[in-house]
Amino acid sequence: MTAVLVLLPQGLARPPLPEGAMLVPFQTAFDAAVALRASDAPAVLVTDGLDAEDLDTLAAALRERQGQCIEVRYGGWDGESHSPVSGACRGVVSGFGPDGLQRAAALLAG
Repeated sequence: MTAVLVLLPQGLARPPLPEGAMLVPFQTAFDAAVALRASDAPAVLVTDGLDAEDLDTLAAALRERQGQCIEVRYGGWDGESHSPVSGACRGVVSGFGPDGLQRAAALLAG
């Protein structure tokens, strides 16, 4: 099983994580970008609560790395609104709350 980084904004409750998942709490989008650049491990990135102007920074960090990433949005997304992060990720899980995070991490770990 592959280790998976789970990048979660501080302030969101920590859900149970699958075996092998490593929680990386971050306070700012810059902190998340630094963590993404530090490792090529597969990653799950929760983007809830981030400002739209910060998403370009995260998308740039995602495009520079080898490891796959799945964006998770606890709330719903119409799938059409512009998101630089979703374009740089393998996929998006939206509308399932913390369960979506668990499923995305399990997918990347397997």
